[in-house]
Amino acid sequence: MSDEKLKQVFVDEKYGTYQRNIDAMIEHSYYHLGQIVLIKKIINEHN
Repeated sequence: MSDEKLKQVFVDEKYGTYQRNIDAMIEHSYYHLGQIVLIKKIINEHN
């Protein structure tokens, strides 16, 4: 994706730019990865 496209509004102005949404998806994925790691740790502690 070009730099120009990354700076464009994503769907509606209230959602920010394409770059902001891509960054948010990455951060959200890391958040869930952290949850999975914590759940796995808890499960392993009880076995």
